[in-house]
Amino acid sequence: MKKLLFALGFVVLAAFAQAQMIEPVKWEFELKPLKGANQYEIVATAKIDMGFKLYGVNMAEGGPVKTSFNFETMENCRKFGKPVEITPSKKMHDKMFDMEVTYFKDKATISHKVWVTEKPAKISGYIQWMSCNDEMCTPPTDEEFEFVIE
Repeated sequence: MKKLLFALGFVVLAAFAQAQMIEPVKWEFELKPLKGANQYEIVATAKIDMGFKLYGVNMAEGGPVKTSFNFETMENCRKFGKPVEITPSKKMHDKMFDMEVTYFKDKATISHKVWVTEKPAKISGYIQWMSCNDEMCTPPTDEEFEFVIE
């Protein structure tokens, strides 16, 4: 009987913990070839749950974690330029952080260009992001990507 109660308690606790984990931003990644010799664009598209904000790429330090591209593997390629907000971000004074922030609602598309020096090439890394609604913020979260160019 004790084992049954323990197992039932564990299941209830696991379900409660799962219900507490929220994922208000879902990412998709795509690698697009560009016009020009061996140039590509990594396109990251975020779908943002209603009521949440995803913070922009171009923001001052000292507030929420801005969205950033981070490269871990760059085999036979190199990044060039800076991340670009394809979806224009909005600007506002955030009371929670008492500063001007840039943010996205509903959807965001951000890209970063890479140049392939030799094929095959491999690119991997992650986007780091943070989101908030009027009551809470998610911790900084990493979403990984990887591409092999033959």
